[in-house]
Amino acid sequence: MKAGDLVKMDNYCGGNPGEIRCDSALVLDIWLSHHESVQTDSQVYHDKEVYECSLMCKCGTFEEYEDNLELIK
Repeated sequence: MKAGDLVKMDNYCGGNPGEIRCDSALVLDIWLSHHESVQTDSQVYHDKEVYECSLMCKCGTFEEYEDNLELIK
């Protein structure tokens, strides 16, 4: 995923609560938010990079984690 891609959000868009939500948004920027340990086996943990994206839809701009976005092809 990179700036300029069109994505579908799992949760919400930048609109006001209670209003109709957008189905897609444009990626403006992506940055490394933090690292977290993820358990992949019963005793094994791995570090994972978590990225956050700045997005824009017709309702406004907002931020969302990359894991909650799906690239539209």
